[in-house]
Amino acid sequence: ICMLVVPFNIAYSQCPTTFMVQGAVMKPLFGVIEAPNLDIIDSISVLFFGYLVSTFFYPYLARRNIKLATGYKFALGSALGASAILWSLVVENMIHSEYAKSGNQINVMWQAPSYLLIGAGEIFSISTAYEVAFTASPPNKKAFACAFNLFCIGGIPNMLSLGLYRMCDQWFHNDKGSGNIHLIRDYSEAHVANYFVVLLGIVVLGVLVNL
Repeated sequence: ICMLVVPFNIAYSQCPTTFMVQGAVMKPLFGVIEAPNLDIIDSISVLFFGYLVSTFFYPYLARRNIKLATGYKFALGSALGASAILWSLVVENMIHSEYAKSGNQINVMWQAPSYLLIGAGEIFSISTAYEVAFTASPPNKKAFACAFNLFCIGGIPNMLSLGLYRMCDQWFHNDKGSGNIHLIRDYSEAHVANYFVVLLGIVVLGVLVNL
């Protein structure tokens, strides 16, 4: 059952990879806050939404004798992950539109909603996967179940993301065939949006599989 979180974690794995590529061509906030600094938003989001969900959302459901099935939790987490990727597509369009119109960069804080949505999705996907791995496994298999869950959260998604990136490598090149797209001029010639569309399809599939 832990395999059901793989699509969400493919989206989650974009935080230190494709989000960084996109953020590298965006204007730092106050001239100092750049894309790598935004990872803290994911951590804050996990704490904030974790508190809301455990303090208000789950008790609200319990008072009405509603038990949210594991698959629905995974689907909700994947839907939030898909929303994060969808927002990245919106940001991608903003980057290209602003550069074509004025030659300027947009502010890196436009990426913040993606990190917020990923953090919220972790509450329903990753936290639930940990819970299921421990509670659903027999006593003598709990250590192995937790280890396999970690592999499904980190190992498998990272390997799939690496393979996917290599297959889509041509979308990360400028018109001259160079993979160095850290300047907005070169980035505008790449087709990173295509990669986000593929990611969106994968995570939406994760939603459907879990319903």
